[in-house]
Amino acid sequence: MDYNDSKKRFKLYKAGKAWLIAGTVFLTLIGANLAANADSTTTDTGNNSVQNTQTVPNNQDITSADADQNNVTPTSSKADDKNQTETTKGTDETVNEPINGDNNAVESNSTTTIDDISSKSDKDKDDVTTTAQADSNNQNSTSLNTDNINKDKNVSTETSTNNHDDSVKSDSSTPTDNAKPDGWNADHTQYTQDGQLVTGVQNIDGTYYDFDENHNIIKNNYVQSQWGSWYMFGDDGRVVSGVTSWAGSYYYFDPYTYLRVDNNYVQSQWGSWYMFGDDGRIVSGVTQWAGTYYDFDPNTYLRVDNNYVQSQWGDWYMFGDNGQIATKVIPWSGTYYYFDPLTYLRVDNNYVQSQWGTWYMFGNDGRIVVGLADWTGAKYYFDPSTYLKVTNAWENVGYGSAYFDGNGQMDSINLFHQWYSQLNQGMPEGCEGASLQIAASVLGRYYNLADIYNTIGYGWNLTPYNGFYGNPWGGSSYKVQTVFASAMANKLAGMVSGIQDLTGAGVGTVIDELRNGHAVVTWANIDWNLYNQNDFHVMSIVGYSNGQFLISDPYAYSQKEYWIPTSTWAYVNANTQAVGWNTPRSMNLVIN
Repeated sequence: MDYNDSKKRFKLYKAGKAWLIAGTVFLTLIGANLAANADSTTTDTGNNSVQNTQTVPNNQDITSADADQNNVTPTSSKADDKNQTETTKGTDETVNEPINGDNNAVESNSTTTIDDISSKSDKDKDDVTTTAQADSNNQNSTSLNTDNINKDKNVSTETSTNNHDDSVKSDSSTPTDNAKPDGWNADHTQYTQDGQLVTGVQNIDGTYYDFDENHNIIKNNYVQSQWGSWYMFGDDGRVVSGVTSWAGSYYYFDPYTYLRVDNNYVQSQWGSWYMFGDDGRIVSGVTQWAGTYYDFDPNTYLRVDNNYVQSQWGDWYMFGDNGQIATKVIPWSGTYYYFDPLTYLRVDNNYVQSQWGTWYMFGNDGRIVVGLADWTGAKYYFDPSTYLKVTNAWENVGYGSAYFDGNGQMDSINLFHQWYSQLNQGMPEGCEGASLQIAASVLGRYYNLADIYNTIGYGWNLTPYNGFYGNPWGGSSYKVQTVFASAMANKLAGMVSGIQDLTGAGVGTVIDELRNGHAVVTWANIDWNLYNQNDFHVMSIVGYSNGQFLISDPYAYSQKEYWIPTSTWAYVNANTQAVGWNTPRSMNLVIN
Protein backbone atom coordinates (compact mmCIF):
# COMPACT_ATOMS: atom_id res chain seq x y z
CA MET A 1 0.00 0.00 0.00
CA ASP A 2 1.29 3.51 -0.85
CA TYR A 3 1.40 5.43 2.41
CA ASN A 4 2.00 8.67 0.50
CA ASP A 5 -1.49 8.57 -0.99
CA SER A 6 -3.57 7.74 2.03
CA LYS A 7 -3.57 7.12 5.72
CA LYS A 8 -5.22 4.04 7.16
CA ARG A 9 -6.60 3.42 10.60
CA PHE A 10 -8.06 0.21 11.97
CA LYS A 11 -11.28 -0.32 13.82
CA LEU A 12 -12.63 -3.46 15.60
CA TYR A 13 -16.27 -4.34 15.06
CA LYS A 14 -18.38 -7.37 15.88
CA ALA A 15 -20.05 -9.66 13.30
CA GLY A 16 -21.80 -12.71 14.65
CA LYS A 17 -19.28 -14.31 17.06
CA ALA A 18 -16.04 -13.04 15.44
CA TRP A 19 -14.17 -9.79 15.83
CA LEU A 20 -13.17 -8.29 12.50
CA ILE A 21 -10.58 -5.62 11.66
CA ALA A 22 -11.79 -3.16 9.10
CA GLY A 23 -9.74 -0.46 7.52
CA THR A 24 -11.33 2.88 7.04
CA VAL A 25 -9.63 4.92 4.36
CA PHE A 26 -9.46 8.66 4.50
CA LEU A 27 -8.59 10.23 1.22
CA THR A 28 -5.96 12.91 1.82
CA LEU A 29 -6.93 14.96 -1.18
CA ILE A 30 -10.37 15.96 0.05
CA GLY A 31 -10.37 14.62 3.63
CA ALA A 32 -13.73 13.06 2.99
CA ASN A 33 -14.83 9.80 4.54
CA LEU A 34 -16.11 7.65 1.64
CA ALA A 35 -16.82 4.59 3.75
CA ALA A 36 -20.28 3.18 3.03
CA ASN A 37 -22.18 2.44 6.20
CA ALA A 38 -23.72 -1.04 6.14
CA ASP A 39 -26.58 0.26 8.27
CA SER A 40 -27.95 1.86 5.14
CA THR A 41 -28.70 -1.60 3.74
CA THR A 42 -30.14 -3.13 6.88
CA THR A 43 -33.63 -4.58 6.30
CA ASP A 44 -36.15 -3.70 8.95
CA THR A 45 -37.76 -6.97 10.09
CA GLY A 46 -40.66 -5.19 11.69
CA ASN A 47 -43.45 -7.48 12.72
CA ASN A 48 -42.85 -10.91 11.18
CA SER A 49 -46.44 -12.12 11.48
CA VAL A 50 -48.10 -12.55 8.14
CA GLN A 51 -51.54 -12.65 6.64
CA ASN A 52 -51.89 -16.14 5.26
CA THR A 53 -52.75 -16.88 1.67
CA GLN A 54 -54.80 -20.03 1.29
CA THR A 55 -57.93 -21.46 -0.23
CA VAL A 56 -59.55 -22.45 3.06
CA PRO A 57 -62.19 -19.87 4.05
CA ASN A 58 -62.15 -18.43 7.54
CA ASN A 59 -64.78 -19.37 10.11
CA GLN A 60 -65.84 -22.58 8.47
CA ASP A 61 -64.74 -26.19 8.63
CA ILE A 62 -62.99 -27.93 5.79
CA THR A 63 -64.31 -30.99 4.02
CA SER A 64 -62.76 -33.82 2.09
CA ALA A 65 -64.52 -32.59 -1.02
CA ASP A 66 -61.97 -29.78 -1.08
CA ALA A 67 -58.95 -32.02 -1.18
CA ASP A 68 -57.67 -35.43 -2.26
CA GLN A 69 -55.35 -36.64 0.48
CA ASN A 70 -53.51 -39.10 -1.71
CA ASN A 71 -51.92 -36.60 -4.09
CA VAL A 72 -49.07 -34.84 -2.32
CA THR A 73 -45.62 -34.36 -3.86
CA PRO A 74 -43.75 -31.46 -2.26
CA THR A 75 -41.12 -30.03 -4.61
CA SER A 76 -38.28 -27.56 -4.18
CA SER A 77 -37.60 -24.66 -6.47
CA LYS A 78 -34.04 -24.19 -5.31
CA ALA A 79 -31.08 -26.02 -3.81
CA ASP A 80 -29.72 -25.42 -0.31
CA ASP A 81 -26.76 -23.12 -0.57
CA LYS A 82 -26.17 -21.46 2.74
CA ASN A 83 -22.58 -20.38 2.13
CA GLN A 84 -23.01 -18.86 -1.30
CA THR A 85 -21.47 -15.36 -1.43
CA GLU A 86 -21.95 -12.64 -3.95
CA THR A 87 -19.39 -9.88 -4.66
CA THR A 88 -20.99 -6.67 -5.73
CA LYS A 89 -19.39 -4.00 -7.82
CA GLY A 90 -18.71 -0.36 -6.93
CA THR A 91 -16.82 1.37 -4.20
CA ASP A 92 -19.94 1.76 -2.10
CA GLU A 93 -20.74 -1.99 -2.06
CA THR A 94 -18.99 -4.57 0.13
CA VAL A 95 -18.62 -8.33 0.54
CA ASN A 96 -19.28 -10.27 3.73
CA GLU A 97 -17.83 -13.81 3.74
CA PRO A 98 -18.39 -16.53 6.34
CA ILE A 99 -15.80 -16.26 9.05
CA ASN A 100 -13.77 -19.39 9.85
CA GLY A 101 -16.50 -21.51 8.31
CA ASP A 102 -19.08 -20.08 10.71
CA ASN A 103 -22.36 -20.29 8.82
CA ASN A 104 -23.90 -17.89 11.27
CA ALA A 105 -21.92 -14.90 9.96
CA VAL A 106 -24.12 -11.90 9.31
CA GLU A 107 -23.76 -8.42 7.83
CA SER A 108 -21.26 -6.46 9.83
CA ASN A 109 -23.51 -3.62 10.93
CA SER A 110 -26.93 -5.33 10.68
CA THR A 111 -29.17 -4.67 13.65
CA THR A 112 -31.26 -7.87 13.29
CA THR A 113 -29.87 -11.42 12.99
CA ILE A 114 -30.91 -15.12 13.09
CA ASP A 115 -28.94 -18.31 13.26
CA ASP A 116 -28.41 -20.62 10.38
CA ILE A 117 -30.91 -23.44 10.91
CA SER A 118 -29.76 -25.55 8.01
CA SER A 119 -29.07 -28.44 10.35
CA LYS A 120 -32.79 -28.98 10.76
CA SER A 121 -34.57 -31.80 8.95
CA ASP A 122 -37.21 -31.11 6.33
CA LYS A 123 -39.82 -31.34 9.05
CA ASP A 124 -38.12 -28.47 11.03
CA LYS A 125 -40.24 -28.80 14.12
CA ASP A 126 -37.71 -27.05 16.40
CA ASP A 127 -37.81 -23.31 16.96
CA VAL A 128 -35.84 -21.05 14.66
CA THR A 129 -32.84 -19.62 16.56
CA THR A 130 -31.17 -16.24 16.68
CA THR A 131 -27.52 -15.23 16.85
CA ALA A 132 -28.33 -12.33 19.12
CA GLN A 133 -27.54 -14.70 22.01
CA ALA A 134 -24.00 -15.59 23.06
CA ASP A 135 -24.27 -19.33 22.46
CA SER A 136 -25.33 -20.06 18.89
CA ASN A 137 -26.23 -23.63 19.86
CA ASN A 138 -28.88 -22.59 22.39
CA GLN A 139 -31.07 -19.93 20.76
CA ASN A 140 -34.84 -19.59 20.45
CA SER A 141 -35.99 -17.15 17.77
CA THR A 142 -39.53 -18.00 16.71
CA SER A 143 -39.75 -16.52 13.25
CA LEU A 144 -37.95 -15.94 10.02
CA ASN A 145 -35.99 -12.64 9.92
CA THR A 146 -33.77 -10.62 7.69
CA ASP A 147 -30.37 -11.97 8.65
CA ASN A 148 -31.20 -15.55 7.68
CA ILE A 149 -32.91 -14.34 4.56
CA ASN A 150 -30.01 -12.05 3.57
CA LYS A 151 -27.41 -14.80 3.75
CA ASP A 152 -27.29 -15.11 -0.02
CA LYS A 153 -26.48 -11.42 -0.29
CA ASN A 154 -23.48 -11.62 2.14
CA VAL A 155 -22.83 -7.88 2.07
CA SER A 156 -19.93 -6.54 4.22
CA THR A 157 -18.39 -3.13 4.76
CA GLU A 158 -15.11 -2.15 3.12
CA THR A 159 -14.22 1.37 1.96
CA SER A 160 -10.67 0.98 0.75
CA THR A 161 -10.43 1.55 -2.96
CA ASN A 162 -6.96 0.10 -3.09
CA ASN A 163 -8.28 -3.51 -3.05
CA HIS A 164 -10.57 -2.99 -6.07
CA ASP A 165 -9.73 -3.09 -9.67
CA ASP A 166 -10.05 0.24 -11.42
CA SER A 167 -12.55 -1.32 -13.78
CA VAL A 168 -15.14 -1.68 -11.03
CA LYS A 169 -14.68 1.68 -9.41
CA SER A 170 -17.57 4.08 -9.48
CA ASP A 171 -17.23 6.75 -12.09
CA SER A 172 -19.13 9.87 -11.34
CA SER A 173 -19.23 10.58 -15.05
CA THR A 174 -20.98 7.30 -15.82
CA PRO A 175 -24.70 7.80 -16.40
CA THR A 176 -26.91 6.03 -13.76
CA ASP A 177 -30.17 6.17 -15.66
CA ASN A 178 -30.24 2.34 -16.01
CA ALA A 179 -29.93 1.59 -12.27
CA LYS A 180 -32.96 -0.36 -11.01
CA PRO A 181 -34.89 1.35 -8.23
CA ASP A 182 -35.45 -0.67 -5.05
CA GLY A 183 -38.88 -2.21 -4.62
CA TRP A 184 -41.39 -4.25 -6.60
CA ASN A 185 -41.58 -4.24 -10.36
CA ALA A 186 -44.77 -3.23 -12.11
CA ASP A 187 -46.49 -6.66 -12.03
CA HIS A 188 -45.27 -7.51 -8.51
CA THR A 189 -43.27 -10.54 -9.65
CA GLN A 190 -39.71 -9.37 -8.89
CA TYR A 191 -38.12 -7.32 -6.15
CA THR A 192 -35.02 -5.12 -6.28
CA GLN A 193 -32.93 -4.46 -3.20
CA ASP A 194 -29.72 -2.37 -3.21
CA GLY A 195 -30.03 -2.17 -6.95
CA GLN A 196 -30.14 -5.94 -7.45
CA LEU A 197 -32.96 -8.39 -8.10
CA VAL A 198 -33.25 -10.72 -5.12
CA THR A 199 -33.45 -14.51 -4.94
CA GLY A 200 -34.37 -16.85 -2.11
CA VAL A 201 -36.52 -16.07 0.91
CA GLN A 202 -36.70 -12.34 1.64
CA ASN A 203 -38.33 -10.20 4.32
CA ILE A 204 -40.37 -7.61 2.45
CA ASP A 205 -43.10 -5.34 3.73
CA GLY A 206 -43.35 -7.13 7.08
CA THR A 207 -43.74 -10.61 5.64
CA TYR A 208 -41.73 -13.14 3.64
CA TYR A 209 -41.53 -13.99 -0.05
CA ASP A 210 -39.42 -16.43 -2.02
CA PHE A 211 -37.80 -15.81 -5.41
CA ASP A 212 -36.38 -18.45 -7.75
CA GLU A 213 -32.98 -18.36 -9.44
CA ASN A 214 -34.48 -16.21 -12.19
CA HIS A 215 -35.61 -13.68 -9.56
CA ASN A 216 -39.31 -14.51 -10.11
CA ILE A 217 -41.64 -14.71 -7.16
CA ILE A 218 -42.78 -18.21 -6.13
CA LYS A 219 -46.49 -18.69 -5.56
CA ASN A 220 -48.61 -21.55 -4.27
CA ASN A 221 -45.74 -23.96 -3.70
CA TYR A 222 -43.86 -25.70 -0.91
CA VAL A 223 -40.16 -24.99 -1.41
CA GLN A 224 -36.81 -25.22 0.30
CA SER A 225 -35.15 -22.04 1.51
CA GLN A 226 -31.51 -21.08 1.03
CA TRP A 227 -30.73 -22.37 4.56
CA GLY A 228 -32.49 -25.70 4.06
CA SER A 229 -35.85 -25.29 5.80
CA TRP A 230 -39.06 -25.78 3.84
CA TYR A 231 -41.86 -23.22 3.67
CA MET A 232 -45.21 -22.83 1.96
CA PHE A 233 -45.91 -19.71 -0.10
CA GLY A 234 -49.48 -18.88 -1.04
CA ASP A 235 -51.29 -17.57 -4.09
CA ASP A 236 -50.01 -14.05 -3.47
CA GLY A 237 -46.47 -15.26 -2.79
CA ARG A 238 -46.51 -14.58 0.93
CA VAL A 239 -45.31 -17.20 3.41
CA VAL A 240 -48.23 -19.24 4.76
CA SER A 241 -49.29 -20.14 8.27
CA GLY A 242 -52.30 -22.03 9.66
CA VAL A 243 -54.33 -24.59 7.69
CA THR A 244 -53.57 -24.41 3.99
CA SER A 245 -54.93 -26.32 1.00
CA TRP A 246 -52.25 -27.63 -1.33
CA ALA A 247 -51.63 -30.55 -3.68
CA GLY A 248 -54.99 -32.20 -3.04
CA SER A 249 -54.84 -32.12 0.75
CA TYR A 250 -54.52 -29.78 3.72
CA TYR A 251 -51.44 -28.92 5.74
CA TYR A 252 -50.76 -26.81 8.82
CA PHE A 253 -47.89 -24.34 9.11
CA ASP A 254 -46.82 -22.96 12.47
CA PRO A 255 -47.77 -19.27 12.83
CA TYR A 256 -44.44 -18.46 14.53
CA THR A 257 -41.87 -20.53 12.67
CA TYR A 258 -43.86 -21.03 9.43
CA LEU A 259 -42.63 -24.65 9.43
CA ARG A 260 -44.92 -27.52 8.54
CA VAL A 261 -46.49 -29.21 11.57
CA ASP A 262 -46.36 -33.02 11.54
CA ASN A 263 -48.04 -35.59 13.78
CA ASN A 264 -49.95 -33.13 15.94
CA TYR A 265 -53.48 -32.05 16.79
CA VAL A 266 -53.76 -28.30 16.31
CA GLN A 267 -56.33 -25.53 16.20
CA SER A 268 -57.02 -23.90 12.86
CA GLN A 269 -57.29 -20.18 12.24
CA TRP A 270 -61.10 -20.45 12.36
CA GLY A 271 -61.15 -22.36 15.66
CA SER A 272 -61.73 -26.00 14.68
CA TRP A 273 -59.14 -28.61 15.61
CA TYR A 274 -57.54 -31.02 13.14
CA MET A 275 -54.98 -33.82 13.19
CA PHE A 276 -52.00 -33.73 10.83
CA GLY A 277 -50.00 -36.91 10.23
CA ASP A 278 -46.34 -37.83 9.88
CA ASP A 279 -46.29 -36.48 6.32
CA GLY A 280 -48.03 -33.27 7.34
CA ARG A 281 -51.26 -34.12 5.56
CA ILE A 282 -54.59 -33.73 7.33
CA VAL A 283 -55.79 -37.01 8.82
CA SER A 284 -59.07 -38.88 8.52
CA GLY A 285 -60.10 -42.24 9.95
CA VAL A 286 -58.62 -43.96 12.98
CA THR A 287 -55.22 -42.48 13.87
CA GLN A 288 -52.69 -43.23 16.58
CA TRP A 289 -51.51 -40.20 18.53
CA ALA A 290 -50.27 -39.40 22.03
CA GLY A 291 -50.34 -43.01 23.19
CA THR A 292 -53.92 -43.78 22.13
CA TYR A 293 -56.20 -43.71 19.08
CA TYR A 294 -58.61 -41.13 17.72
CA ASP A 295 -61.00 -41.08 14.80
CA PHE A 296 -61.42 -38.19 12.39
CA ASP A 297 -64.46 -37.93 10.15
CA PRO A 298 -63.51 -38.48 6.48
CA ASN A 299 -65.93 -35.76 5.39
CA THR A 300 -65.10 -32.95 7.80
CA TYR A 301 -61.73 -34.08 9.21
CA LEU A 302 -63.12 -33.22 12.65
CA ARG A 303 -62.45 -35.45 15.63
CA VAL A 304 -65.17 -37.97 16.38
CA ASP A 305 -66.35 -37.79 19.99
CA ASN A 306 -68.76 -40.07 21.86
CA ASN A 307 -69.65 -42.29 18.94
CA TYR A 308 -69.30 -45.87 17.72
CA VAL A 309 -67.86 -45.80 14.22
CA GLN A 310 -66.40 -48.07 11.59
CA SER A 311 -62.69 -47.76 10.88
CA GLN A 312 -61.06 -47.59 7.47
CA TRP A 313 -60.28 -51.33 7.73
CA GLY A 314 -63.82 -52.34 8.67
CA ASP A 315 -63.73 -52.90 12.44
CA TRP A 316 -65.93 -50.82 14.72
CA TYR A 317 -64.60 -48.81 17.64
CA MET A 318 -65.99 -46.52 20.32
CA PHE A 319 -64.54 -43.05 20.86
CA GLY A 320 -65.32 -41.21 24.08
CA ASP A 321 -66.13 -37.63 25.04
CA ASN A 322 -62.45 -36.66 24.73
CA GLY A 323 -62.10 -38.36 21.36
CA GLN A 324 -59.87 -41.12 22.68
CA ILE A 325 -60.61 -44.71 21.73
CA ALA A 326 -62.67 -46.33 24.48
CA THR A 327 -61.82 -49.33 26.63
CA LYS A 328 -63.78 -51.24 29.27
CA VAL A 329 -67.25 -50.03 30.35
CA ILE A 330 -68.50 -47.03 28.37
CA PRO A 331 -71.94 -45.35 28.51
CA TRP A 332 -73.45 -44.71 25.11
CA SER A 333 -76.87 -44.38 23.53
CA GLY A 334 -78.80 -44.95 26.74
CA THR A 335 -76.95 -48.07 27.88
CA TYR A 336 -73.45 -49.41 28.55
CA TYR A 337 -70.95 -51.33 26.45
CA TYR A 338 -67.60 -52.96 27.12
CA PHE A 339 -64.55 -52.63 24.87
CA ASP A 340 -61.56 -54.93 25.14
CA PRO A 341 -58.48 -53.09 26.52
CA LEU A 342 -56.16 -54.93 24.11
CA THR A 343 -58.12 -55.02 20.84
CA TYR A 344 -60.48 -52.06 21.51
CA LEU A 345 -63.27 -54.20 19.99
CA ARG A 346 -66.72 -54.46 21.52
CA VAL A 347 -67.20 -57.46 23.81
CA ASP A 348 -70.38 -59.46 23.20
CA ASN A 349 -71.96 -62.25 25.26
CA ASN A 350 -69.42 -62.26 28.05
CA TYR A 351 -69.14 -61.57 31.77
CA VAL A 352 -66.28 -59.13 32.35
CA GLN A 353 -64.75 -56.99 35.05
CA SER A 354 -65.12 -53.23 34.83
CA GLN A 355 -62.41 -50.64 35.40
CA TRP A 356 -63.75 -50.08 38.94
CA GLY A 357 -63.72 -53.78 39.84
CA THR A 358 -67.35 -54.93 39.63
CA TRP A 359 -68.46 -57.52 37.08
CA TYR A 360 -71.14 -57.13 34.44
CA MET A 361 -72.73 -59.20 31.72
CA PHE A 362 -72.86 -57.96 28.12
CA GLY A 363 -75.22 -59.59 25.64
CA ASN A 364 -75.08 -60.61 22.00
CA ASP A 365 -75.63 -57.00 20.92
CA GLY A 366 -72.91 -55.73 23.24
CA ARG A 367 -75.33 -54.00 25.59
CA ILE A 368 -75.10 -54.47 29.32
CA VAL A 369 -77.58 -57.12 30.44
CA VAL A 370 -80.49 -56.69 32.78
CA GLY A 371 -82.72 -59.58 33.77
CA LEU A 372 -82.01 -63.09 32.49
CA ALA A 373 -78.89 -64.03 30.57
CA ASP A 374 -77.55 -67.33 29.26
CA TRP A 375 -73.83 -67.82 29.69
CA THR A 376 -71.59 -70.90 29.77
CA GLY A 377 -74.57 -73.25 29.84
CA ALA A 378 -76.37 -71.64 32.78
CA LYS A 379 -78.92 -68.93 33.42
CA TYR A 380 -78.14 -65.80 35.42
CA TYR A 381 -80.13 -62.79 36.48
CA PHE A 382 -78.84 -59.21 36.58
CA ASP A 383 -80.49 -56.52 38.65
CA PRO A 384 -82.22 -53.91 36.44
CA SER A 385 -81.05 -51.07 38.69
CA THR A 386 -77.45 -51.99 39.49
CA TYR A 387 -76.70 -54.35 36.56
CA LEU A 388 -75.06 -56.67 39.09
CA LYS A 389 -75.52 -60.44 39.18
CA VAL A 390 -78.14 -61.66 41.67
CA THR A 391 -77.10 -64.43 44.05
CA ASN A 392 -78.92 -66.39 46.77
CA ALA A 393 -82.27 -64.82 46.00
CA TRP A 394 -85.63 -65.40 44.30
CA GLU A 395 -86.46 -63.20 41.32
CA ASN A 396 -89.45 -62.79 39.02
CA VAL A 397 -88.01 -63.66 35.61
CA GLY A 398 -91.15 -62.93 33.61
CA TYR A 399 -92.34 -66.47 32.94
CA GLY A 400 -91.87 -67.68 36.51
CA SER A 401 -90.29 -67.26 39.89
CA ALA A 402 -86.69 -68.44 39.97
CA TYR A 403 -84.05 -68.90 42.64
CA PHE A 404 -80.40 -68.05 41.88
CA ASP A 405 -77.72 -69.80 43.94
CA GLY A 406 -74.47 -68.48 45.39
CA ASN A 407 -72.83 -68.50 41.96
CA GLY A 408 -75.75 -66.65 40.45
CA GLN A 409 -76.97 -69.66 38.47
CA MET A 410 -80.69 -70.37 38.27
CA ASP A 411 -81.50 -73.33 40.48
CA SER A 412 -85.24 -73.51 41.09
CA ILE A 413 -88.08 -72.38 38.81
CA ASN A 414 -91.85 -72.27 39.24
CA LEU A 415 -93.56 -71.40 35.96
CA PHE A 416 -96.48 -69.00 35.94
CA HIS A 417 -99.38 -71.03 34.48
CA GLN A 418 -103.11 -71.63 34.50
CA TRP A 419 -104.47 -74.96 35.76
CA TYR A 420 -107.09 -76.74 33.60
CA SER A 421 -109.45 -79.60 34.52
CA GLN A 422 -110.35 -82.18 31.93
CA LEU A 423 -113.31 -83.20 34.11
CA ASN A 424 -114.70 -79.70 34.38
CA GLN A 425 -114.53 -79.46 30.60
CA GLY A 426 -116.53 -82.68 30.19
CA MET A 427 -113.73 -84.85 28.83
CA PRO A 428 -112.86 -87.61 31.31
CA GLU A 429 -110.57 -89.13 28.66
CA GLY A 430 -109.05 -85.84 27.55
CA CYS A 431 -105.94 -85.61 29.80
CA GLU A 432 -103.56 -85.08 26.83
CA GLY A 433 -105.44 -82.01 25.59
CA ALA A 434 -105.96 -80.53 29.09
CA SER A 435 -102.24 -80.97 29.90
CA LEU A 436 -101.41 -79.16 26.65
CA GLN A 437 -103.70 -76.30 27.74
CA ILE A 438 -101.70 -75.96 30.98
CA ALA A 439 -98.36 -75.93 29.12
CA ALA A 440 -99.55 -73.38 26.56
CA SER A 441 -100.75 -70.99 29.27
CA VAL A 442 -97.14 -70.47 30.42
CA LEU A 443 -96.53 -68.82 27.02
CA GLY A 444 -99.77 -66.85 27.22
CA ARG A 445 -101.58 -69.07 24.74
CA TYR A 446 -105.04 -70.45 25.29
CA TYR A 447 -106.70 -73.22 23.28
CA ASN A 448 -110.16 -74.73 23.40
CA LEU A 449 -110.07 -78.39 24.46
CA ALA A 450 -112.63 -79.50 21.90
CA ASP A 451 -110.65 -77.75 19.14
CA ILE A 452 -107.55 -79.63 20.20
CA TYR A 453 -109.17 -83.05 19.81
CA ASN A 454 -111.03 -82.17 16.69
CA THR A 455 -107.70 -81.15 15.14
CA ILE A 456 -105.94 -84.31 16.31
CA GLY A 457 -108.81 -86.49 15.19
CA TYR A 458 -110.38 -89.25 17.31
CA GLY A 459 -112.32 -92.48 16.88
CA TRP A 460 -112.30 -96.22 17.39
CA ASN A 461 -110.79 -96.75 13.98
CA LEU A 462 -107.61 -94.87 14.84
CA THR A 463 -104.51 -95.88 16.74
CA PRO A 464 -102.49 -93.70 19.17
CA TYR A 465 -99.84 -93.44 16.46
CA ASN A 466 -102.05 -91.48 14.05
CA GLY A 467 -104.73 -89.87 16.23
CA PHE A 468 -106.74 -90.32 19.42
CA TYR A 469 -107.98 -93.84 19.88
CA GLY A 470 -111.43 -93.73 21.45
CA ASN A 471 -113.64 -90.83 22.49
CA PRO A 472 -112.27 -88.04 24.74
CA TRP A 473 -115.84 -87.32 25.93
CA GLY A 474 -115.95 -90.86 27.36
CA GLY A 475 -116.64 -94.43 26.37
CA SER A 476 -115.82 -98.03 27.30
CA SER A 477 -112.85 -99.93 25.88
CA TYR A 478 -110.51 -102.68 27.03
CA LYS A 479 -107.66 -100.70 25.43
CA VAL A 480 -106.35 -97.43 26.84
CA GLN A 481 -107.86 -94.44 25.07
CA THR A 482 -105.00 -92.08 24.26
CA VAL A 483 -102.82 -90.40 21.65
CA PHE A 484 -99.03 -90.71 21.70
CA ALA A 485 -96.66 -87.71 21.83
CA SER A 486 -95.41 -87.99 18.23
CA ALA A 487 -98.90 -88.12 16.75
CA MET A 488 -100.09 -85.23 18.93
CA ALA A 489 -97.17 -83.02 17.88
CA ASN A 490 -97.68 -83.86 14.18
CA LYS A 491 -101.42 -83.31 14.16
CA LEU A 492 -101.30 -80.01 16.09
CA ALA A 493 -98.31 -78.49 14.29
CA GLY A 494 -100.53 -76.15 12.29
CA MET A 495 -102.56 -75.08 15.30
CA VAL A 496 -99.95 -74.88 18.08
CA SER A 497 -96.80 -73.19 16.83
CA GLY A 498 -93.58 -74.45 18.36
CA ILE A 499 -95.01 -77.78 19.48
CA GLN A 500 -92.27 -80.39 19.54
CA ASP A 501 -92.07 -84.13 20.24
CA LEU A 502 -89.68 -84.55 23.19
CA THR A 503 -89.82 -88.34 23.42
CA GLY A 504 -86.71 -89.78 25.04
CA ALA A 505 -85.90 -86.71 27.17
CA GLY A 506 -84.19 -87.22 30.50
CA VAL A 507 -84.18 -85.19 33.71
CA GLY A 508 -81.57 -82.69 32.53
CA THR A 509 -83.44 -81.89 29.33
CA VAL A 510 -86.68 -81.30 31.21
CA ILE A 511 -84.95 -79.00 33.72
CA ASP A 512 -83.44 -76.98 30.87
CA GLU A 513 -86.86 -76.59 29.26
CA LEU A 514 -88.37 -75.44 32.55
CA ARG A 515 -85.58 -72.89 33.14
CA ASN A 516 -86.19 -71.59 29.63
CA GLY A 517 -89.87 -71.08 30.45
CA HIS A 518 -91.34 -74.16 28.78
CA ALA A 519 -93.66 -76.56 30.58
CA VAL A 520 -93.32 -80.23 29.57
CA VAL A 521 -96.33 -82.49 28.79
CA THR A 522 -95.38 -85.95 30.07
CA TRP A 523 -96.87 -89.47 29.70
CA ALA A 524 -96.79 -91.36 33.00
CA ASN A 525 -99.07 -93.08 35.56
CA ILE A 526 -101.68 -91.39 37.73
CA ASP A 527 -100.25 -92.91 40.92
CA TRP A 528 -96.62 -92.62 39.84
CA ASN A 529 -96.12 -96.34 40.15
CA LEU A 530 -96.34 -99.22 37.73
CA TYR A 531 -98.66 -101.48 39.75
CA ASN A 532 -101.66 -100.88 37.50
CA GLN A 533 -101.03 -100.21 33.82
CA ASN A 534 -104.66 -99.15 33.43
CA ASP A 535 -103.77 -95.98 35.36
CA PHE A 536 -102.04 -94.63 32.28
CA HIS A 537 -102.22 -90.83 32.47
CA VAL A 538 -100.81 -87.58 30.93
CA MET A 539 -99.88 -84.49 33.03
CA SER A 540 -97.72 -81.33 32.85
CA ILE A 541 -94.41 -80.56 34.58
CA VAL A 542 -94.43 -76.85 35.57
CA GLY A 543 -91.57 -76.47 38.02
CA TYR A 544 -88.30 -77.73 39.45
CA SER A 545 -86.63 -77.30 42.84
CA ASN A 546 -84.15 -79.28 44.90
CA GLY A 547 -84.34 -82.48 42.85
CA GLN A 548 -88.11 -82.46 42.42
CA PHE A 549 -90.58 -81.72 39.64
CA LEU A 550 -93.82 -79.80 40.19
CA ILE A 551 -96.69 -81.77 38.60
CA SER A 552 -99.90 -80.09 37.40
CA ASP A 553 -102.59 -82.82 37.11
CA PRO A 554 -105.76 -82.07 35.07
CA TYR A 555 -107.69 -85.11 36.41
CA ALA A 556 -109.48 -83.26 39.21
CA TYR A 557 -112.32 -80.84 39.82
CA SER A 558 -110.07 -78.40 41.70
CA GLN A 559 -106.44 -77.51 41.22
CA LYS A 560 -104.27 -80.52 41.80
CA GLU A 561 -100.50 -79.94 41.93
CA TYR A 562 -97.69 -81.62 43.86
CA TRP A 563 -93.95 -82.37 43.90
CA ILE A 564 -92.35 -85.70 43.04
CA PRO A 565 -88.68 -86.69 42.96
CA THR A 566 -87.08 -86.40 39.56
CA SER A 567 -85.91 -89.99 39.91
CA THR A 568 -89.49 -91.19 40.33
CA TRP A 569 -90.60 -89.25 37.29
CA ALA A 570 -87.72 -90.64 35.21
CA TYR A 571 -88.51 -94.27 36.16
CA VAL A 572 -92.25 -94.07 35.55
CA ASN A 573 -91.94 -92.00 32.35
CA ALA A 574 -89.51 -94.51 30.90
CA ASN A 575 -91.47 -97.66 31.81
CA THR A 576 -95.17 -96.94 31.74
CA GLN A 577 -97.30 -98.88 29.22
CA ALA A 578 -100.72 -98.23 27.77
CA VAL A 579 -102.76 -101.42 27.83
CA GLY A 580 -103.30 -102.80 24.36
CA TRP A 581 -100.50 -100.84 22.70
CA ASN A 582 -96.78 -101.15 22.18
CA THR A 583 -96.08 -97.92 24.05
CA PRO A 584 -92.96 -95.81 23.26
CA ARG A 585 -90.72 -95.16 26.23
CA SER A 586 -90.23 -91.70 27.82
CA MET A 587 -92.90 -89.88 25.85
CA ASN A 588 -92.96 -86.07 26.31
CA LEU A 589 -93.67 -82.95 24.28
CA VAL A 590 -93.00 -79.24 24.70
CA ILE A 591 -94.11 -75.92 23.25
CA ASN A 592 -91.20 -73.56 22.49
